[in-house]
Amino acid sequence: MKTQELQQSLSDILEKVDDVVVDYLIPNAKKWDTERAFPRENLAALGEEGLLGLMIPKELGGMGGTPRIYKEVVVKLAQACASTALVYVQHTSAASIMLYGKQQPYISEQLGLMAQGKRLATIALSEAGSGCYFFLPVSQAEKIDKNFRLNTNKTMVTSAGEADIYVTNSKATFAKNSMQSNFYVIPKEHPGITLGGIWEGMGLRGNQSAPMTIDCQLDEEMLIGKEGEGFKIVRESLLPMGQIGISALNIGIAKAIYEESVSYVKKRFYAHINTNLSNFQSIQQIVGEMKIICDQAEKALDTVVLKLEQNQLDMVSTLEIKVMACQAAMQLADLGLKVCGGYAYSAHSPIERYIRDSKAGSVMGPTPEVLKELIGKIVLDVPTQL
Repeated sequence: MKTQELQQSLSDILEKVDDVVVDYLIPNAKKWDTERAFPRENLAALGEEGLLGLMIPKELGGMGGTPRIYKEVVVKLAQACASTALVYVQHTSAASIMLYGKQQPYISEQLGLMAQGKRLATIALSEAGSGCYFFLPVSQAEKIDKNFRLNTNKTMVTSAGEADIYVTNSKATFAKNSMQSNFYVIPKEHPGITLGGIWEGMGLRGNQSAPMTIDCQLDEEMLIGKEGEGFKIVRESLLPMGQIGISALNIGIAKAIYEESVSYVKKRFYAHINTNLSNFQSIQQIVGEMKIICDQAEKALDTVVLKLEQNQLDMVSTLEIKVMACQAAMQLADLGLKVCGGYAYSAHSPIERYIRDSKAGSVMGPTPEVLKELIGKIVLDVPTQL
């Protein structure tokens, strides 16, 4: 796509996003957080604008968006409602896995429905035995003729009970380790899907995470790609787009904290000394630091996005961008508290929600600590056993 066409496409898409943000996300963000309610209206509006098909190719009815456009969309969503952004990222992550099997009739049909805004997807991967390596399953499928028998407990599924499509995984029927795995597409109405209790998190309260039991027989057409190709799909499809999405989510949260802090500082006036908070040198230094951290993280993500678009993305860059983004969000949360004081600590201010949301990145697998270890092993040429 030519630069001028790309810029026009980006402008048109971001205009659609801005409309949804202003009409739905901003007015309802506090409600979804307070009530721990799933943001159905937000997702429906995104679907009506075709944004649930952002990264689905045009030949399947989608927008055929680029990683750059995806990053910009997620940042904007996260600045307004991080719960909606997380649901959107998991939907897009599911789509990226499914696109590996886009030539398969059943998979192609489901992608077409997603592009039309008629189907919301999510990933159902994490198991108790896999910990933060959520993409490495412990459960193993059985082969029944050409079909599969799956019995697995997924510990934390975003949009649980709300999504229309679940992309899940298991070890392949012949697997000797978790890297020899399968991915499947399961519609919500398929028999054998049972929800556990809702996981009530400190932040991102509207994403409706819950455990899920999948005990059912799956038709051969529900397998994405071929048996045992799961880790290849993770490496080529899930990991790049998933890391960009979660990183953009955290940068969006960081930017929301920064912008709310700047707004507060500019308005806060001390009558007894007849001066504004913005005139304090210590505050100016902290706000300057906040600006630098946000810009550094976003520029690093832009570099990773560019590498992906040019087919030059390396594993270290793929892993380290999430660490940078999560650290940026948590650093901004601490600095925002310093700058805004009691205002940031109050549930009556939006910054209090942003701060709670910022902590999620530190526990989402793979966690920053695990990613640092993996990066260190790559740099030091130490074999990684998964």
